[in-house]
Amino acid sequence: MTRTTVFSALLIGAAWLSGCKKEQEPKADSGLVGSWQLTNRQCYCMPGPLPNEVITFTTSGFTFYSNGQPVNSGTYSNTLVTSFCGASSPAAGLRFTGSASQREAAVTLTDTTLVLDYGGPCDAPVDTYQRLP
Repeated sequence: MTRTTVFSALLIGAAWLSGCKKEQEPKADSGLVGSWQLTNRQCYCMPGPLPNEVITFTTSGFTFYSNGQPVNSGTYSNTLVTSFCGASSPAAGLRFTGSASQREAAVTLTDTTLVLDYGGPCDAPVDTYQRLP
């Protein structure tokens, strides 16, 4: 084989490989911004239907809605939750400072699921939300 043939073969191979695109990875977590529908509440509560609750986040603010009506709004900040009941170690969380109250919750977040744990081991709710389109 001549150098030209080898070089041509390498160019063809490189062009072929560049045409093979790897499947794109799922989109990275887009954070809290957006609206979330309550889909589950764990607590030692009276049995009954799940409340119709939505929480909407902006880059620094939140609004909780119940049956389409705002019930609490304000700002939130990232915090290390250390004082909520049942915590064996500090956890990533949010501090909500709102018109109705100030609370902290440990947070678990994926692209489509948000869990706010207000202290489940001590009968505070653990709320699970699904991202709304």
